[in-house]
Amino acid sequence: MSPAVRTYRGASAEERRTDRRARLLSGALDVVGGVGVVGLTVEAVCARAGLTKRYFYEAFADRDAVLAALADDVYAGLHGAIVASLREVDGDTRARATRAVEVFTETLDGNPAVARLYAESPGQPRLLARRDDAVDEFADLVLDEVLRLRPEDRERLRTAAVFVVAGTTHLVTRWLAGGVPLERLELVEQITRTGTGALLAREPTA
Repeated sequence: MSPAVRTYRGASAEERRTDRRARLLSGALDVVGGVGVVGLTVEAVCARAGLTKRYFYEAFADRDAVLAALADDVYAGLHGAIVASLREVDGDTRARATRAVEVFTETLDGNPAVARLYAESPGQPRLLARRDDAVDEFADLVLDEVLRLRPEDRERLRTAAVFVVAGTTHLVTRWLAGGVPLERLELVEQITRTGTGALLAREPTA
């Protein structure tokens, strides 16, 4: 017979830990949105979450760990939103590419805290490494969900997909900082046109 699960106010210990972790991540994102990645401290996260350090260290080893978990959540959410949106597109490759870029830019433009975490990642070694991993993940998304390639074509275009995603990442980061004088729709159009041009010019030369 399984041991009884102890509850407190109707929630199990595991449910309470999960809730506290979510509150800490939400608090960390609020801190990043307010003072940036460099300004994030354990004390600030706990204050925003309304929890003590005891609960912080129950969930995370240190500030870098909470930043890494926050980045994981942001990239997973963005990846999921793009894939879900693409499943609703019946058009050609250009239409799917446009939708992917729209979701990407809308998400960052509509959430300043997420945009700040994204833009400031290169200044933090652990976050930079995670963003590099995300470039690879989104390159796979382009190959699988935008181009819908056959397995035999996939590897040949993977370098080009990484190039397009990395370039898009850099351009959108500059745009968020005000360094690219385009409206969002113009930015989407230019990224889509350039990216699909690079990826669709894939037939090998004789």
